[in-house]
Amino acid sequence: MNEKFTGRFIVLEGPDGSGKTTQAQRLYQRLKADGMPCILTEEPGATREGRIIRNILLNPELKISPKTELFLFLADRANHVQKVIEPALSDGKTVVCSRYFYSTLVYQGIARSVAPFSFLLDLNLYATGGIIPDIVFYIDIEPEKGLSKAKDISSQRHNYPDGDRIESEGLDFQINVRNGYLKIAEHFKDYFIVITAGNKSRKDISKEIYSYIERRLLNDRT
Repeated sequence: MNEKFTGRFIVLEGPDGSGKTTQAQRLYQRLKADGMPCILTEEPGATREGRIIRNILLNPELKISPKTELFLFLADRANHVQKVIEPALSDGKTVVCSRYFYSTLVYQGIARSVAPFSFLLDLNLYATGGIIPDIVFYIDIEPEKGLSKAKDISSQRHNYPDGDRIESEGLDFQINVRNGYLKIAEHFKDYFIVITAGNKSRKDISKEIYSYIERRLLNDRT
């Protein structure tokens, strides 16, 4: 989708606890095993500066305003694109990324109503230099199930027993997040793929994602 780059850009999106990070890791390992030059990255926190921003964003003890939250995510993203994503794409590598600016359109745009959708889209396109993924996988999960998993992970990794700052907003917020993702999946339907998690195993979801990759990205290289 970005004609000036020879590399491919794949994004995985989803509500908290949807398993997008796990699926990004699995996809990266599969592509790497297939001999494709690729990198695995994520937002927020993929760079040294980004990890500082991430700690501010997710710490439940910190009280930051919705506007502050928005601009922290934008700062992390601009740095991420400049230092990680753009150089990799320029080198012909496939970039597998957990979260991108669609998270901001959903969390800060639709769920928080910080600013109009079109304004937020323009801000993010400016922050990213207009770099758009070739394909986005949205992993859809019931909010109750996703929130429970997310809090479990946050408790283990970060010692946040009630979830990180965003997860601790509760179920109603996560329902709004899910509805927001479904809306933008329709808006960007040319390259947004909805993967319904349901009762599928991680392995089955991985297979479903890779089958789309084979059909839509790998075949047109041969």
